[in-house]
Amino acid sequence: MKNKAICILSCLFVLIITLTVSIHFTEKKEVYHQHIENKNHPECETSELFCTHLPIISIDTGKQKIPGEARDGKVITTNVKIYNQKDKVNYLTDEPEESSLANIRYRGNSSMEFDKKGFLMKFIDKKGNGKKVSMLGMPKDEEWVLHGPFLDKTLIRNYMWYNLSHEIMGIAPNTRFFELFVDDQYLGVYLAVESVSRGEESRIPISKYNPKHSYTSYIVRLDRGTNDPYGLVDSFTGYTYNRYSQMDIIYPGKEKMTKELNEYITNDISKYEKALYSFDYDSNRHGIPSFIDIESFINYFIINEFTMNYDAGNLSTYLYKDAKGKFGLYVWDFNNAIDNYQEKTFTYDFDYQLQTTPWFYMLFKDEDFTNRVINRYKYLRETYLSEEYLNNYIEETIAYLGDAIDRNFQVWGYTFTKNDGLLTPENRNLKSYQEAVDQMKNALLKRGEWMDKTIETLRQFSHESKVKKFNH
Repeated sequence: MKNKAICILSCLFVLIITLTVSIHFTEKKEVYHQHIENKNHPECETSELFCTHLPIISIDTGKQKIPGEARDGKVITTNVKIYNQKDKVNYLTDEPEESSLANIRYRGNSSMEFDKKGFLMKFIDKKGNGKKVSMLGMPKDEEWVLHGPFLDKTLIRNYMWYNLSHEIMGIAPNTRFFELFVDDQYLGVYLAVESVSRGEESRIPISKYNPKHSYTSYIVRLDRGTNDPYGLVDSFTGYTYNRYSQMDIIYPGKEKMTKELNEYITNDISKYEKALYSFDYDSNRHGIPSFIDIESFINYFIINEFTMNYDAGNLSTYLYKDAKGKFGLYVWDFNNAIDNYQEKTFTYDFDYQLQTTPWFYMLFKDEDFTNRVINRYKYLRETYLSEEYLNNYIEETIAYLGDAIDRNFQVWGYTFTKNDGLLTPENRNLKSYQEAVDQMKNALLKRGEWMDKTIETLRQFSHESKVKKFNH
């Protein structure tokens, strides 16, 4: 009897420890909303010196030409200074919070053609080795993206939707506004963003690559591909022509990539995709639930469908997997979202991901997945996707940026003129900042109202008449 009691107590102890560990590792990290945390910032006094309540980053190239447009991966070494005084305004004459060497180049796909370019920046020490830096209070890392909103005249799409995605999904890139100088030239309002990579404190929380193991955690991207012979993944949806974009490996990096590692990742993804396209797709043991983090895919779908993010699912789409975990999705790039694609994309339909993307096409054959999407959407419409919440977020972010908006458009305001707009047809181009804000608000309002009325129709895609050829 005594032994039985000890056994029961031991089991209870193990259960408590297991639950405690589980809660610890799945605990949602608080999201740092810069415009909320710093809304009581001091104002600049009248001065001939450049002054801002936003952080400042100054890059000195030594008059070198910044590479990137040739897309050959070349970089230049620069000196970078970060000004980010707490509870004070920032001047270029202040003592910088951080001063470091960094390798930089231009980055982007279509945005590479814009006048206001984005940068990829990697901090290094004097020997050229990677150096981890806390960028504007974000967790330390070597590599950062400096995104320059140009097509997005509101300046806030990526900031807003990275933060809201972090609230909804529990994982998304951290980001901060700042104002940028390159070789003493003011380039306007930018965003410092965590690059899509593995991280210890943030970013994508997967285990580190170990060359002693025949398996690994990894991150892949659906996009335009790579020239690296071991970087491309020809998984099941690729060689069966069920996807329209290339898949390349982001982590582990190309310096660690081997033929064997590529085959492991390719086969691992193919196992999931074959299950998805098999008669067992709705089986708990052999189908979808055994391969993916269902909530990750549900939230990713809702966020990108609600924002009409045209690229999601085919381009700028990141899939990750821990060596001993399940597949998850990671949001990236809302620059073209909310009816801001260069060509008109606003349609009253569920066609941004459902019909053309390799995974969601089959996921919606599963009735349980479809029902969970519908229920999750209804919940989010009462919280982070409610009209009131979104409008308040937009207005509060704009109020925080304040005079920085005017400074930005003193440089880039020419794009409000008729001949320099980037959208087609011509009448879609915006003539003022307020018009850009109103356009975004109205697009979100219309999309939300339409999805409220039609979200239940998603069930048609898992109806027996649609899926009987896939069922056993």
